[in-house]
Amino acid sequence: MKHTARFLGIAAVGALAVGALAGCTGSGQGDDAGSGPVSLNIAWWGNDTRAAMYEEAIALFEESHPGITVDGTFGDFSSYWDARSTESAARNLPDVLQFDQANLVEYGLNGALLDLSPYLGDQIDVSGMEDVVVDAATVDGTQYGVPVGTGTLGLFVNPAVLAQTGVEPLDPDYTWDDLNDWITEVTDAGATTPDGKSVFGGYDQGVTMWFFIQWLLQQGQEPFEDDGSFAFTKDDMIEFLDATTPLREAASYYPPSRATEIAPADGFAIGETASSLTWDSFFSRYTDVEGLETLPVPTGPEGEKAVFYTVLHMGASANTDHPEEAALLLDFLATDPGVAEIFGTSRGIPTDAAVLDGLEFPEGSLEAKSIAYRDSLAQYETVATPVLPPTFASLESTWVRLNEDLMYGTIDVAQFVDQWWAEAEAIS
Repeated sequence: MKHTARFLGIAAVGALAVGALAGCTGSGQGDDAGSGPVSLNIAWWGNDTRAAMYEEAIALFEESHPGITVDGTFGDFSSYWDARSTESAARNLPDVLQFDQANLVEYGLNGALLDLSPYLGDQIDVSGMEDVVVDAATVDGTQYGVPVGTGTLGLFVNPAVLAQTGVEPLDPDYTWDDLNDWITEVTDAGATTPDGKSVFGGYDQGVTMWFFIQWLLQQGQEPFEDDGSFAFTKDDMIEFLDATTPLREAASYYPPSRATEIAPADGFAIGETASSLTWDSFFSRYTDVEGLETLPVPTGPEGEKAVFYTVLHMGASANTDHPEEAALLLDFLATDPGVAEIFGTSRGIPTDAAVLDGLEFPEGSLEAKSIAYRDSLAQYETVATPVLPPTFASLESTWVRLNEDLMYGTIDVAQFVDQWWAEAEAIS
């Protein structure tokens, strides 16, 4: 299956989360950029599978740039950013590092990142990327990132697990209420895995603030004002979270205790849930899910999906001793065809048009399904990716922590909202 590049409808982003990355990286450029052997450090978040991909990409880079060696490090999302926070405070970030949109904004505003503008067109070739995607890697007009992939939300479904329950599949135009009813029905069916574990319909929709943002956009409401202040109210939060209170009370959602028990494994990946509402870049995480299917996000009250896209970036430390070589590595990870073959769509749909157009995937492969899912969204209206405040990473972290308390029943929705709001105002 050969994919033809097409306009994704990604809106320009002043500030934005998820999870594939031709260029001007000919052999010897690394030596020309410096005065001798150069060593770079690179960091990313992900699992062992992503680490193996990066190691293979690094080997390709070192082969074509014999004067540069690259050492990599990684961790899960939480520990990754804990480490970067400590390094940033000491102005000792890795030379090159992976960024989601929210953290790109935060680190760009605090002066921790290298301005890449002087390297565009020479070391870094963004000519094959849409302007809106390149602009998404800017903060207050300064180019701090190189986009490598785009992502959006979707509902993964395991048809084999669903078949065990006897519950009918969801219609693609399902609503949030339809999803809640369906999850309840699947859980109540009482199916079990081969090793006797209970099968659940899916995960709590309050698990991330991104689902709340999706819900707001479907109400025709932006989550944040241009200055980063909240455009939503406490009542909006209560309405969203209260809609799923009956499911939490009935234990219809996949339990957080079990999620902690199996970590870093994924309940959907091991067949203990029939669905997972998450980023479409997670196709690579579900390689063992036979017959994997993907639906768009639930439909809002006006019949709209309000599809939006996020961008994954690579950036460089403002304190790197080798900015030109770091820029070469950034370009290589975003535009080299060999790197794109390694990552496929695991970091989102590649941003470089030539790279995307040149990728070939076997029919039925997860990569082909990823592309097909993205293509299927063309029938829905795309809305502008919301502008996020520089504190969004902290706002999201607080949301996730409080949702776990909500799932365990140690707080109720009103307490969740009051505590989140108080902490959000304290850091704004």
